[in-house]
Amino acid sequence: MNSRRWARGLALLVLVGAACTGPAPAAPTSAPAAAPTSAPAAAASPAAAPAGSPVASPAASPAASPAASPAASPSALASPSPAGGVSTGAAAPAPAVAAPAAANLSVTLAGKCGLGNGQKATGTPINVGAIVTKQPGVDFTDITNTAMAYFQCVNDNGGINGHPVNYLVENEQTNAQQVAALAAKLIQDEKVVALVGSTSLIDCAVNHQFYEQNNFNLIAAGVPYECFNTPNIAAVNMGPYYSTLGAAQYLARQGVKSWVTVSGNAPGADHDNSGPASFAKITPGISDNGVYLENLPISDANSLVLQLVQAAGPGGGVIINLTPPEGLKILQAAEQQGLIDQVAWAWSTPGNDASVAQALNSSWNGKLGINAELNLIDSTGPSNTLYQQVVKQYAPNVPLGSFGQMGFLAADIFTKTALQLPEDQLTPQGVNAAIRQIKDYQTDLLCKPWYFGDLPYHVPNNWDRTVGPQNQKMVQKEDCFEIAAIPESNLGQIRQAEQQQGLSQ
Repeated sequence: MNSRRWARGLALLVLVGAACTGPAPAAPTSAPAAAPTSAPAAAASPAAAPAGSPVASPAASPAASPAASPAASPSALASPSPAGGVSTGAAAPAPAVAAPAAANLSVTLAGKCGLGNGQKATGTPINVGAIVTKQPGVDFTDITNTAMAYFQCVNDNGGINGHPVNYLVENEQTNAQQVAALAAKLIQDEKVVALVGSTSLIDCAVNHQFYEQNNFNLIAAGVPYECFNTPNIAAVNMGPYYSTLGAAQYLARQGVKSWVTVSGNAPGADHDNSGPASFAKITPGISDNGVYLENLPISDANSLVLQLVQAAGPGGGVIINLTPPEGLKILQAAEQQGLIDQVAWAWSTPGNDASVAQALNSSWNGKLGINAELNLIDSTGPSNTLYQQVVKQYAPNVPLGSFGQMGFLAADIFTKTALQLPEDQLTPQGVNAAIRQIKDYQTDLLCKPWYFGDLPYHVPNNWDRTVGPQNQKMVQKEDCFEIAAIPESNLGQIRQAEQQQGLSQ
């Protein structure tokens, strides 16, 4: 197996982040603290691999065109649906409750935003925050923009039992001091009750201990490994490590003999792209031929795609781990040079985007498998239908795609949880205690129910499907399957905890 790792300049990957910072502390079991502790110390900015230097093999560590939107507006959707329920273990709203009780109460509210009563919320606002990466080559704001749209719909439909959600989104540019300051600002100054939809290359790595100290339980869209290996963060997605692993599983089922991965060069990129190499080690007949780390935005896709195809070799495959704009550069260069049929092609979750399906012509029919952590973007279940309606009405400039689904899902989980709380529990302490109790949240956007739970690490989204473009529309190629529980993935322990705690039925 050729273990070369190529680093082609400093860059920031769509789905890679800061390097692992060591073992996470045990999840807290005591009641949340009454007030936040001091701000996190500013961590040193992680250094990316220098241009032109080889990337060392990572250590074994855990690591379409949209459908026509339905005519009904979200504010008119008042009927409950059996999907989209959430069990928090919290008691039903009642006055003067000291803390959420251990009772198992499920509420099904899919098909409407919040209360779905068509009345604007006019009570005292509830502050909710998020930190998101936005910079050249890496822009995750489709996630927070969609969460913002969902909260606007909630506010037009009664809010959180009369309280509008004031969603405070802070953009960051992968500066550790900046990210530490933003977390302190949101929790200490803005007094947010929760952090929902954060999607950052370094937030989890820089701030996870600060969140643990303050008993904040984040519903995030995770990027770096710390978003999946710490006790106080649970992501609605599975992140680049697990998604590239799923893409490799797809290629293995296609019968490839070898593969190569292309990604962005950033702190932690060696780990976040190590899943295919680890899977190749336990899969007879497949070799991993390395990772190409590219500076973003990609400037010479024609030369790059030639290198990738050559490195993959006869009977090989290429795994793309980039945002839609960057990944499309590679696929379009392959088409222009007649390379589509030279190798098999796979892409991590960002490729499940309407812009990708629309940009690829019929030459790509059946030739690309995209590891989709969430459902088809034009699927017709109640949650995805509401997602499409919310985007159409409140965020028409945000493309339909996996990123938008992540933002919608994070906001929906928070809303359904907060709606179950009594008035005196709409506080950082009450809300975060309830978030930690979430289990068996059912939605058609995911293969399995989502949960938070009391675990030392979290990958609640650990099953997914494969989709691909067909006549400029995304279609499902493979039904839901388990992401492989390779030794360093933690998935064996996580799935055991799911059964023991009844987290995902």
